[in-house]
Amino acid sequence: MRIAIGTTSSPKVAWVKDAIAACPYFNTIEDPIEYILEKTESGVSDMPLSLEVTLEWARNRAMNLIKKGIQADYYVWIEWGTWPVLDRKVLGGTIYIINKTKEWHFGISQAMEVPEVVVKMLYEEGKELGPVMEALRWSVHTRSEEGSMGAWSDNMLVRKDEFSLAFKAAISPFFNEYYKL
Repeated sequence: MRIAIGTTSSPKVAWVKDAIAACPYFNTIEDPIEYILEKTESGVSDMPLSLEVTLEWARNRAMNLIKKGIQADYYVWIEWGTWPVLDRKVLGGTIYIINKTKEWHFGISQAMEVPEVVVKMLYEEGKELGPVMEALRWSVHTRSEEGSMGAWSDNMLVRKDEFSLAFKAAISPFFNEYYKL
């Protein structure tokens, strides 16, 4: 089985591998899993500020793997973004998975309210989340380790956990009988 991941980022690749290793759907596959790592472009803003743009970003990166001619059974991409909920903004992770027959599904992690100071910097000043977090000195490794949610939740919610939840939501429809009815 071949799984293409739209990044070469070591933490994101590790999260995909961990999620697949923990997924019961892949436990029955006898062939070893081959991972294809390829950085792809998103075609949208570097700081998604809506759920739709966050999902579009993830979809575009996964689809660009196919456009590059990469042959795989599944194409995977994850992205974090912020979006409005009521009168607040939340941060959440999304994952988009498409298979070789072009069936696709997505998953969304839990979402956490974004602190007002960060909302202002993202939405009014047009900054990206990683540099904002580093400028506020909440964490120097938010892009690769615990993430912004980790900083805001005292590491109770970290990127790996976010990814795992979104992955489970995205992969289930490929295998669960309720999606085949």
